[in-house]
Amino acid sequence: MSDTRDRQEFRQTTVEDYAGCFVRIQCLWKENKKTRFSEELQKNLATSANPYKLSMVCVKLCPELYKCKSNAMAANILVELQCFLKQTKNKEKFESCLSEGLQRDAFQVAVRQKNTGLLRLLVKAYQLINIRDCLLPHIWDLQKAGRFKEVCTLATLLDIQSQFSTAELIVPLFLQDRLSLADEFLGKSPTHQKEILLFIDDLIGNKDNVDFKKFKVKDLQKLKSRKLLCNIVARLLKRYNFDSSICPHFQKHRATGGLRYLFYKYYVENSIQKFTFDSLVADVLEEHPDLKTIVMDLFVEYCDLQAAVPYVARLQLTSQEIPQQIKNAVLQYPHLSEENKNIDQYRKHTEEEELWDDEAGHFYSLSIPSEKVVIIDTVDSVERCTKELLSSPLLGIDTEWKPTFGTGAGEQAALLQLATTNQVFLLDLISLQPVLKDCHWHLIGQMFSDPQITKLGYGIKGDFKVLGHLHAELKKGISNAKNVIDFDQTKSILVKECPNIFSHSDVLHKGLSDLIYRCFGLPLDKKEQFSNWAARPLTKSQLMYAALDVRCLLDVYAYLNQQAQDLNIPNWKDIKHKVVVKPKTKTKPTKSFPVSEANTPQNDTRGKNPVNAADFQVICDTMVQGLAKQLRSCGIDAKALDNGESCDRCIEYFEKEKRVVLTRGGSYRRLLKYIPAEYVYNVQSEVGREQLAEVIKAFNIKVTVSNVFARCVKCNSDEYMFLPTSVLVSLHANTSDGIPERITVDEWVEYPGGKINLRTGLTSSGVSIQVGCIPNSVLQRIKVFCVCSQCGKCYWEGTHHNRIITDKLKDIIEDDRLADSGDTGTGKYLVNSDVAPLGYQVGVEVLEGAGTQVVDTTGARCESSSFTFHLPRNELPSTPGNPDSDAAEFHINTL
Repeated sequence: MSDTRDRQEFRQTTVEDYAGCFVRIQCLWKENKKTRFSEELQKNLATSANPYKLSMVCVKLCPELYKCKSNAMAANILVELQCFLKQTKNKEKFESCLSEGLQRDAFQVAVRQKNTGLLRLLVKAYQLINIRDCLLPHIWDLQKAGRFKEVCTLATLLDIQSQFSTAELIVPLFLQDRLSLADEFLGKSPTHQKEILLFIDDLIGNKDNVDFKKFKVKDLQKLKSRKLLCNIVARLLKRYNFDSSICPHFQKHRATGGLRYLFYKYYVENSIQKFTFDSLVADVLEEHPDLKTIVMDLFVEYCDLQAAVPYVARLQLTSQEIPQQIKNAVLQYPHLSEENKNIDQYRKHTEEEELWDDEAGHFYSLSIPSEKVVIIDTVDSVERCTKELLSSPLLGIDTEWKPTFGTGAGEQAALLQLATTNQVFLLDLISLQPVLKDCHWHLIGQMFSDPQITKLGYGIKGDFKVLGHLHAELKKGISNAKNVIDFDQTKSILVKECPNIFSHSDVLHKGLSDLIYRCFGLPLDKKEQFSNWAARPLTKSQLMYAALDVRCLLDVYAYLNQQAQDLNIPNWKDIKHKVVVKPKTKTKPTKSFPVSEANTPQNDTRGKNPVNAADFQVICDTMVQGLAKQLRSCGIDAKALDNGESCDRCIEYFEKEKRVVLTRGGSYRRLLKYIPAEYVYNVQSEVGREQLAEVIKAFNIKVTVSNVFARCVKCNSDEYMFLPTSVLVSLHANTSDGIPERITVDEWVEYPGGKINLRTGLTSSGVSIQVGCIPNSVLQRIKVFCVCSQCGKCYWEGTHHNRIITDKLKDIIEDDRLADSGDTGTGKYLVNSDVAPLGYQVGVEVLEGAGTQVVDTTGARCESSSFTFHLPRNELPSTPGNPDSDAAEFHINTL
């Protein structure tokens, strides 16, 4: 009997047996019976003597093997082989079956593929990385044949990038305008990243060093354009996080462009002050002394020879570096050569001549006395002003930084302006940054994260981005910013929805100046906007400009409040949350592709069988990044790519976790080359809520009440800790001012879902509980909090849970047991919970009783059908059938 089982277990041993298997699965494939195809192939893999050989035979017999189809039969065979080998028993059982001969066969099939997706599957399934040394000569032959795309892919998958030189592999791709093919290769090889940057930088400096005739150059004009080359360098510097100093030609070219821009703004636009012009020119020349002759040429170009005369002495130019026209001007105006040799003396002279109020009648002016503008440049003054700022219910925020002219250096905040109702504080970040400690940055960050303070800004995301580079504590506060009004967004919506709220109309001004004109009939004087904010000391003109730029935000806030009251316009501050429908505009026709290519492929089986939300896994690329949070709110395992990540990362998620890829636009067609069509979905809708409904419907996902917020919408985790209010109150007290007040030693306490340190607020996995995001009013009202174990985000009871179920997800949730109910006289309740991430429904009446004890639970997520609470008499909720009992045991049914 045992021998019979053995013969049945290994009955497929010959090529003829494997060919018979192929005939059977091919029939199922042609009949579009995907499920049967998978079952039959898995059964044959299990009963074959060598599943690797069976799969290779079947792959080679596929008629469309080399026709570049990502969802072809060959790809599905390899996917099924990987699924089969993921089972530990199968991997160990057939490990010896993978011979070098089979691996070489797999390599030969792989290198003939135009579809790199199938190439990836072959490399992974047949573990070609184990024989990479043997394959290396063959890959070199591919490089000599000009098959750079396949070489890049193989070198990356086999981890042999070091065996290929930048000059022979990456440079040809760049010159052929195909550098994107090497994105994955470069992403894992910092050496090649730097070398290609240096090559392009050399092109910017001297294009004659490259013989373009050797390569099939796609666009020679592009390679001869320094501007386009600089754009490429800037993009690569940002992507690979290199300092721009490694590319001196790039820096010089951008600095030259910056000088030309300065001359244009001063002489043509007349939009910057004389001192600002001279100061910024001096800074550029300090960083790039070799641009002195270009400055002289620009003075000649703009016909201001007298302005050039002081620069001759200041820059100590030789006779050969001075244009003849300026030499003549030096002789004609000798007195100018002695003036302003010292930039500091010239600065003082210019500042004394500044007249801020010369055109006061033409521009909006500061609405508080100038004595109320306070410069903060010491640690003591920071400590004093932060106390006042944290007690203010309203705060205007603005930031200034020195122009960088796109030289690769990031913007560095030089001044932070903060305005209360009666004062303006100007924080001199140049002076403060070296002396402030962590606790000071924490206090400044608290202003942004405190939900009790209304923050006003204009284009405030840009300010937040620049400020976030200053210190980790400040970045933490900004990332948790609450109660923020961005007038840039609010203005555009008010102009469309409530145009009568403004007293004036405007088409001449832009940005904040436009908003001020609409409210008060006068624009802002923006001449100091493009200014050297890193120079110290700041001029009076700069200080007044900075104070006005932030103070006017409070003036606008007061104006809109009054106008809304007079015109009976409710909730103008919340109008930014409305969905704004953009007017139809003429757009360039976009390339269209057949509907069958977008989401309805011929062999697509998705959506035919319902799938539970908890069992569905997706990866959202950057085109539908926001959709991930929507899906998480339904309990779906949804990961998302970070900004700047290539859509090719989705391929890795599919290969490793078999996630469905959600995307939009051109990325869909690219991903189809590497991933079977049923695992890629092209989202058609543009609005988040509509996208959610579309995906739920397309994949026939079953969402129930228990799925709602079963995952953290911030980080996608499904693990939570349940903490009583007393713990969070203690943590809040310990971290309220950055200095421990109550608990001075580490004290670990275990709660359902994990342990926490009561002194530091850290979980056992090192995650900081975000107790600072919880308003004091909530801490006083809520008795139980849920804390995400992975990111520390806190959830609590609120109306949002009910609102989401009955409104946003009303047409998605299939479980209709949503009504509060109770068994009269028995103490049994079936009620809704507003605790966001709970996997069950908990009675809010019970949780609000002080001293409530959970008697029967099964851990962090109660999977049982019910559990019981014991309440003393004074804590009993009002029960229709049990008004006067001394105590009660309330049995809560879960959904």
